[in-house]
Amino acid sequence: MTDNDIFQFSFEELCIETELPSTTIIEIVEQGIIDPLGDTPKNWRFTTQMIMVTKRACRIHQDLDIDWSGIALAISLIDELEQLRTENQRLKTRLDRFIDP
Repeated sequence: MTDNDIFQFSFEELCIETELPSTTIIEIVEQGIIDPLGDTPKNWRFTTQMIMVTKRACRIHQDLDIDWSGIALAISLIDELEQLRTENQRLKTRLDRFIDP
């Protein structure tokens, strides 16, 4: 069980934690930047990972003045890049076992 499974936050708690208005959180959800558990804002639950992604999205929005749909794409590409780097490092490690005597 991970921290994401243990710690979940309500919609209101996410607004407080990120210091964002509810309309902005709804926009972030609608753009697919985060995907809360639950079917309505009243029932939405957010993990600690979702809070970190929301804060990252806000930094990108403020620093680069990119709209939320562009941020959704940017975060998706950043996540994919991180996954590829991790996989590349893992494959290099495996390859080193065969190359180094």
